[in-house]
Amino acid sequence: MDIRKILSNRKAIIFSLMSVLFAILFITVFSQNFHSSPEDSIPGSNIRIKVLDTFTRNFENYVGDSIRVSTYMTLESMTKYRALNGGFFADQNSFNQAFSNCMICGTYNCAPGPSCTGNPSYDLNTSIATIANLASIDMNINTQYKINSVSVTQTYPFEVEVSVDISYNVTDNSGNYYARWSKNSVINQSVSIIGLRDPLGYINSSGNYNNPITMYTGDCQFSGGCWNIANVTVFYKQDSYRYYSNGTNFLERYWQGTASSSCCGIENILHPNQLSSPLNINNTFVDNYYWSNQYRCHNTNGTKMLNITIAGDTISMDEITAGRYGIASNGTVICQ
Repeated sequence: MDIRKILSNRKAIIFSLMSVLFAILFITVFSQNFHSSPEDSIPGSNIRIKVLDTFTRNFENYVGDSIRVSTYMTLESMTKYRALNGGFFADQNSFNQAFSNCMICGTYNCAPGPSCTGNPSYDLNTSIATIANLASIDMNINTQYKINSVSVTQTYPFEVEVSVDISYNVTDNSGNYYARWSKNSVINQSVSIIGLRDPLGYINSSGNYNNPITMYTGDCQFSGGCWNIANVTVFYKQDSYRYYSNGTNFLERYWQGTASSSCCGIENILHPNQLSSPLNINNTFVDNYYWSNQYRCHNTNGTKMLNITIAGDTISMDEITAGRYGIASNGTVICQ
């Protein structure tokens, strides 16, 4: 997903909500002008309540759309920031805390400092304040809200799931106490990671290995038993990522974890010409193995290392990984 498309969608979201607001505003003004006699005050009150109810329902939809935009911007900005300032997060807890702060406040520590959701800021507070201000100015609706918590997980290789616990009150701001909505909601959104930079390579290389996440679309997309040199070449040329149950998931790459993720593991074969010098030419060129030195020449596990030519490039790969890609017979032993 292109970042320009995300931002374009963000603008579309705002203008769609504004259209809804102005449509409701028109109904409200019309009803107030039409019901001018004291005898008609009750029907007017009913319409006003419907206006408030419609806004309340649309409010949660807007929060959901804002979550998607803010998540995408937060992850992209966190990748850039960590590549240039401090490297990987220490562990999952430190990543989760930083992500929550960025989503809610727009800064890493919820204190004055550089934005971690992009410029202009796309944190949730700013986004929700936009619709609350529009409602107050154009519709006389008062919206008070509090973001209680934010969490992010994965259950699919190419998406993250974000859960936001939010409390909010919606009341009439005109001095007429027609009704009051007080709600606490947990709003869940799935957000695609397609188009985001791979934090594993980008942080490891201090921003030099700039590879966006794309999903492999050829043969063996979700299978491990049909690989051969032909479809590995397609996979390599696409410079894409595939699901692999023993790979690391997208989120884990922020703290350089190596645990297998049966639901969400992904992997990519690195291109030598995209890596900065000096190359670790004896490391396996599958992304997680390359950056973690898990399989390489002269280590102690006795695994053979092979040189394999794919699409004109010579890469190294351990015999176990080459075997599961069906290309071990295409390689020559360089060390064991």
